[in-house]
Amino acid sequence: MPRFKAVCALLLAMVSLTSYSFAQTAPATGAGAAATGKSAVFVRSVTFQQSKLGGQVNPWNRMQVEIQANSVPETKPAAADAKVLNKKWVDKVKVTVTQIYKTASAKPEDWNYYRSSATVLTIEVNQPRSVLFYLPGDVVKRDNLKKEPDYYYVQLEVAGNEEPVFDARGLVLADQKWALHKDLQTKAKFDPAKDAADRGVITTPGILRPQYLVLYSDTPVVPPSPEFIREDVPTR
Repeated sequence: MPRFKAVCALLLAMVSLTSYSFAQTAPATGAGAAATGKSAVFVRSVTFQQSKLGGQVNPWNRMQVEIQANSVPETKPAAADAKVLNKKWVDKVKVTVTQIYKTASAKPEDWNYYRSSATVLTIEVNQPRSVLFYLPGDVVKRDNLKKEPDYYYVQLEVAGNEEPVFDARGLVLADQKWALHKDLQTKAKFDPAKDAADRGVITTPGILRPQYLVLYSDTPVVPPSPEFIREDVPTR
């Protein structure tokens, strides 16, 4: 009996040691920016302007989102794919923008909401590129829209995984502050705005457009933009 107890104690100690070792070395799922201090892809800047496009009568509203890749997200490719893993390029970066324009009503449900997405084919690390979105001039005039929305936010996904915007305290991550309007910089303020927008954009699909769906030339010259994966379907 004493010998049996000794064997059990030894096995228990081995299991505990293995579990402790795994906990120390295995990265937490979804740690991402919190673990490294940097997002894989982040928003460098967001700017707005009105542009006359082609022969259109009314100026269009243009939203320019400049993004940059910090690093390639960690993956575990199969042995056959390990040799082709590229450490300098990030693929399939989806940029989704939401614009919120107030109206004469004080009720958020009566405001104007527009949303659109564009998926970047690939972007080189540390080489910023701009993704543009447009509101047609006739809509701008019809809805009496200013050049810049009252609120906006940008959501990024890399290969289907959403990039975090807030830390565990609900504060915006340092390198993602430009992804949010200055009044939406905490999760407590962002969540109600997003909830209202999710309902509001249902009535305006296809109005806000990614640059590859705009047929007219822009002035001034469009800044350096990446290649896109065409998704000619309105984002809801």
